Amino acid sequence: MWRMLQKHSFMHISLCKVKGFSLILCLLFANTSIAQTAPAISLVADSIFLNQSTGILIATGNVQIYYKGRILTAAEIRYDSRSGDISATGPITIREENGTVITAEFAQLSKDLRNGIILGARLLLAEQLQIAAAEMRRTDGRFNTMSNVVASSCRVCADRPTPVWQIRAAKIVHDEKARRIYFSDATIEVFGFPIAFLPYMRIPSPEVKRASGFLVPTFLSSEYFGNGLKLPYYLTLGDHADATITPTLTLDGAQIIDAEYRQRFQNGGFDMFGALALKDTTGEFGRGFSKLQGGFAFRDSYALTFDITTVSDTGFLKQFGYDSTDRIVSEIALSRYKEDQYFTLASAYLLSLRDDEDNATIPFVLPEISYRKYYTDLAFGSKIGYEINSVGLFRKTGQDVARLGGSLDWRLPLEFAFGIQAAVFTQIDLDFYRVWNTLAFPDRTLINFHPTIGAELKWPLIRQTSNGSHVFEPIVQFIYTGDPNWNDIVPNEDSLQVEFDETNLFNLSRYPGRDASETGYRANIGATYTISDNDGWNIGLAGGLVLRSDTTSQFTQDFLGAINFALPPNFSFANRFLFDEELTIKRAESEFDLTFSKWDVGGTFVYLYPDPLAGSPVERGEGTLHGRYRFAPNWEINMNWTRDFVSGAAVSAGGGITYGNECIEIGLSLSRSFTTSNIVPATTDVDLVIKLAGFGGNTEDKWPASRCSY
Repeated sequence: MWRMLQKHSFMHISLCKVKGFSLILCLLFANTSIAQTAPAISLVADSIFLNQSTGILIATGNVQIYYKGRILTAAEIRYDSRSGDISATGPITIREENGTVITAEFAQLSKDLRNGIILGARLLLAEQLQIAAAEMRRTDGRFNTMSNVVASSCRVCADRPTPVWQIRAAKIVHDEKARRIYFSDATIEVFGFPIAFLPYMRIPSPEVKRASGFLVPTFLSSEYFGNGLKLPYYLTLGDHADATITPTLTLDGAQIIDAEYRQRFQNGGFDMFGALALKDTTGEFGRGFSKLQGGFAFRDSYALTFDITTVSDTGFLKQFGYDSTDRIVSEIALSRYKEDQYFTLASAYLLSLRDDEDNATIPFVLPEISYRKYYTDLAFGSKIGYEINSVGLFRKTGQDVARLGGSLDWRLPLEFAFGIQAAVFTQIDLDFYRVWNTLAFPDRTLINFHPTIGAELKWPLIRQTSNGSHVFEPIVQFIYTGDPNWNDIVPNEDSLQVEFDETNLFNLSRYPGRDASETGYRANIGATYTISDNDGWNIGLAGGLVLRSDTTSQFTQDFLGAINFALPPNFSFANRFLFDEELTIKRAESEFDLTFSKWDVGGTFVYLYPDPLAGSPVERGEGTLHGRYRFAPNWEINMNWTRDFVSGAAVSAGGGITYGNECIEIGLSLSRSFTTSNIVPATTDVDLVIKLAGFGGNTEDKWPASRCSY
């Protein structure tokens, strides 16, 4: 006899201690022998029927079962208390606690939903990868074994039934616990055409952030090494370390293998990267490079940082596209920064990859030591500080230099009526040098002593309006630096190039190091004007000049200016310029960025007039331009261009086109380097990169999903 238990009802059994028909609900998920400890179970349905003679329960209409984080929804379920089986008819949805979603038309399941057979099954993993199968067998609540399978993360429409990419396989095993997917007899198809067959393939589930396996390959084409392929393999080594091994194979026979190892600790970490040519384009073995960089923090604010690169020769990095730099700086430093002091101990080595530079004449820095300490809140609010500095420079060929010195400085701020601010200051610099392996300097201790005294006056003026604020601040400094006639001529190693702009206008010296110093009488005069509008835009103007008693021995008489404008978040522009008394432009720097959702464009321009005193004996001018335009929701083009305006020749140019949607990103780029050297010719490179969402890549956040037309 059938009996209606409940209609349009919600039933919840927390413990199996009740009698009658309610006990059957507990039996859906627990044996009577363990009923006393069964977890909480919930069943929701429009109607529930019970046949007390057969022990069969039927729930129909919007059926939902909740158990241990699993949720089963179905149009109807039938439970046999004697066999412990659940039959569900669709549409069926099973949601796992880990986010896995299974949909089907019919399912025969065990009472705990951990085992069974599902027909017409579809698996959705991490809302990305979809797997459809004619039949799925569920085992131990962990393994989902499917036959005659199609897997893809692409959207399928009625008018576009073939996805951009898909994997057809005779069998797939999805291990929910290990979060792995195993394919047997898999065929990879792109736009319906098979491109690869693999008898066995394993990939991580798309929700996995780190898992060992092959990464996205890159297809290469270069005039230097021909066509090639990079196929990286990623290897996890616990929670805090990993490695990537990437072989590069080219059609001309070059074989390169590079490897990266990353390790993290509680107080820092390091990265190691290197490449080795098993055979380059000439058949040579052993060329390559290695790089180590990282840092660690220690007690009491100490930090150790390092960045070390070694190369077998000056051409390897550029020839195989690892780095386009022409100078490599390797350094290691121990530092400590606190509120009123800092300390650094550093060593560095510069390796030039240029044809016109001899590395034997480039110094090795071993070591450089700097320590600075200052005290505030002294008499009248003054501030006093001191610095100790030493450095050693050693070469294979040429002069070796050792320097030991320091500075002592004092500053007293003053305030007057109407907001006028002033300060008086003084500084003493004293350095001792020894120079070897040269006849340009005597074999004795050399002395370089420079006392400085000065005063500063500034008057910041602020005006508030209904639209924003205006800030105008004129500043003038009067400085004298002595250069006693008993000072020795010392080697200049760290102040060969000088830059004069608004950032160092009010420095005591425009030289970047200690080996050279501005001397004599001079007045630093400048002003800044800033407008900040309530609508978000702002504009800044700065200008100044340095009046010197002697403009021939160190600097020419120059005027500087700067302007910057920002209209967040779409537009920014900055320009710096330097000109002399005859209004000849000595230096000009400009950069701009214009950014919108569909396109952006930006560029830079730098011009340097010949200035031997500033370490720039030849005229130089270079401009760059880069841009991006999304001309359709799923299509984007980009370009970059660099030109030498002095020679009138292009330096480099490149462009590319990219297609992307919710499941794939395909990028094709073309680049051309027009510069040549004795070891690296002008080359044209072509790269093709394919990323698959849910299968070796993630693109759904950047690109919109492809649309269906109905």
